[in-house]
Amino acid sequence: MDKTETEIQRGYRAQNIINDDLWKEACEHVEREVYRLWKETTPQDKETLEHIKAMQYFHAKYQAFFMKCVTDGKIAQINLEAKKKSMKDRMKSWVA
Repeated sequence: MDKTETEIQRGYRAQNIINDDLWKEACEHVEREVYRLWKETTPQDKETLEHIKAMQYFHAKYQAFFMKCVTDGKIAQINLEAKKKSMKDRMKSWVA
């Protein structure tokens, strides 16, 4: 499998994960928990607030990673289709 096909497959796999109800439930759980921790922390507790901010940051990072995989897969699919179309057009011009 070449790089383009790998990107397309990764995009499909990432989309399936993002669409999975368990994934959605896990993301919502983490978001609720981070919010709860933030709400329960006093403004003076800077160390805990920094930890909570880091949790939120990393939660957003892995979500962004999966979204990037989906986007890269879509772009790879578009590029592959354009390449196939271009090859067909070139072949038609050779035959004509």
